[in-house]
Amino acid sequence: MKSLKTVLYSSLAALSLIHLPLHAQEQSINSPMYSEQQIEKLNLNAATLEELVLLPGIGKSKAQAIISYREEMGYFIEVDQITEVRGIGQKMLEKIRDYVKVE
Repeated sequence: MKSLKTVLYSSLAALSLIHLPLHAQEQSINSPMYSEQQIEKLNLNAATLEELVLLPGIGKSKAQAIISYREEMGYFIEVDQITEVRGIGQKMLEKIRDYVKVE
């Protein structure tokens, strides 16, 4: 006969597996399961901090730097202009290029 502890642990393990698909629906752009065809490109001139942090390699500080640049310098004219933002270079541009646009 199984102990109460074993039954409890088995039940908890089963519940965690049931909950797994719910987390799978909350994937970000950074997830390897994410396909760029699933979203429309993010407009750098209108994106919020919460939207920008979903871009590969962009954390809160870089997202805030993008917003600050936009507020101080005006709207981006082309995507490549993002390299003028402090902390964003050519490598970062190449990581996010397929996910962003300028309108």
